[in-house]
Amino acid sequence: MAGSSKLRKYRADHEDLSTNSRSAIIEAGQVLFLEQGIASTTMGEIAEQAGVSRVTVYRHFPECGAIAFEVYNRMLESILEATRAEIPSGFSGLEAARHCLSALFAAYPSQESAIRFCAAFSSYYAMEERSDELAEWYEAREFQGLADACAAFFGTHVDQETSDRLMALTDAAASGLCSLAVAGSPLNQTNVESRLRNLKELILGQFDSAVAPGD
Repeated sequence: MAGSSKLRKYRADHEDLSTNSRSAIIEAGQVLFLEQGIASTTMGEIAEQAGVSRVTVYRHFPECGAIAFEVYNRMLESILEATRAEIPSGFSGLEAARHCLSALFAAYPSQESAIRFCAAFSSYYAMEERSDELAEWYEAREFQGLADACAAFFGTHVDQETSDRLMALTDAAASGLCSLAVAGSPLNQTNVESRLRNLKELILGQFDSAVAPGD
């Protein structure tokens, strides 16, 4: 890949830059992406929503995919912060892992829209046209985040086989929550709560049978 690409220049110039207009653009993208989808949103619509010119939008972001990626990172951090807030202190190893899974479900009600966006972004990333540089950037940050999480919660406490099982369960939990968030809007609250409870019981039941101490 060319080192002078538009996205690489954007990363070098703006990845750590925080300005009012840039924040407004990301927030506008978040609103529009959730309302009408990523692929259906244009840079012009984002400029109008943010109250800035198209020139200003392009000064900060080379394409809608880059804005969506920034929103995705915000949403992930929101989910992680909400999950951390639900985890009791003083646990390690498998006990900590079980509390992490349980906390993910406890955080769902306040993070439904964030989880729904993450599901939408994953579909967009997998199916829509995007630059090779954006794909490389996304994969590097995404996989690094997963690696860091594994090391922080599991790596020093459990063997590799158990760690792999934990990651599979975590992925299953995340996939289930994404499916619930995407389908949740037309369902009444009772059905959402029931499906959330059933999913939690299923995942924690699999945890207890698959990776509990003495396995």
